Amino acid sequence: MAYNVLKGNVDFTQTQHTEVVDLNSNQEITGTKTIIGNLLAKDGRPIVPPAITTLEGRAKNGILVYQGDGAAKTENNLTFDGQTLRTKDIIANNLKGSAERLTKLPPNQFTGKIDARFLKLGHGIKEVRNNIQVETGPGLTTSAKGVEIALNSKSGLSVVGNRLRVDPKNCLNIAIEGQNLSDNDLVVVYDTSRGEARNTSLSNLYASYINSKIPHSAGPPNSVQIKGARGFEGSGELTYDAAAKVLKVDGAIVADRLTVTGHTKFESHVTQNIKTVVTPTYEVAESDYTILCDTSQHAITAVLPPACNHHGRIMIFKKINTDKFKLHSHNLTVTVEEGEIDFYKSVEMKTTYSILTLQSDGKKWWIIGKTGS
Repeated sequence: MAYNVLKGNVDFTQTQHTEVVDLNSNQEITGTKTIIGNLLAKDGRPIVPPAITTLEGRAKNGILVYQGDGAAKTENNLTFDGQTLRTKDIIANNLKGSAERLTKLPPNQFTGKIDARFLKLGHGIKEVRNNIQVETGPGLTTSAKGVEIALNSKSGLSVVGNRLRVDPKNCLNIAIEGQNLSDNDLVVVYDTSRGEARNTSLSNLYASYINSKIPHSAGPPNSVQIKGARGFEGSGELTYDAAAKVLKVDGAIVADRLTVTGHTKFESHVTQNIKTVVTPTYEVAESDYTILCDTSQHAITAVLPPACNHHGRIMIFKKINTDKFKLHSHNLTVTVEEGEIDFYKSVEMKTTYSILTLQSDGKKWWIIGKTGS
């Protein structure tokens, strides 16, 4: 394109043509020119004055940012190398794309769902078809309710109140098909010293604990066991031979009543209670057997107990005189308030050293022996 150099002002209002510019030679246009109409290039295209007249900044790959009044500027923190746009902050209404290389994104600022394949998953979590899923293992399963414990039927466990508990009723009985407890079977105990659950065998439980807590027999074989201060006590003086059905007592037996339904054999002497009374009236006691009534000073009345309460009991009365200077003594009367003695209410004994033997049949007292009158 060629321009003529003209001095002064060129007023295009004086012509309706653009031929004022010489197309065949170079021209220099100086000064201020006011152009009314179109300024065309040789090929007919209009010549538009440039929008940017001033350029600032030297940033490599810098993006021009218009500053106004024909000025533009590049910034070091806003560049584009043909593939990557680099800047510090971006404020936009919408961003489109995969965002695969974005980092440190706050999850609470997202709108909509994020595929699980774009998340970093920890232990026990996995991605299945863009969804997060718990990775189950032995004893664990999932359902619509969430993660659950996989409880087998009759496993001895159950869930009560959302808590896993040991449930002894939810397991099979050990005594099935001939099976039963054995020494090597295990039980679970809580060790308080360690603060944790431990197992032990039945044999160890018995030998180390139960056996030390239960009382054990004492004495020689066949000893009858007696409760002592800390456990059983036994002695060779009190034994029972189960085969011979013999109870052996090498000592004394004290009893209020002894009933023998079979044969009684005494290889030694039999001792009965004997006492002397001197009071005018005497009531026979439970332990009395032979009563010596001393009538040297006054008469004595001995009162028998009710015959109905003493079936089979034998009583012996003897009238004595301890005053050797008196030839005669007072009378002894044996009486009963309930029932009779033979057919009388009382029996009177006058002769010194006379003897009266009585026995009860549960209804009355009978005279089974008498000496003197």
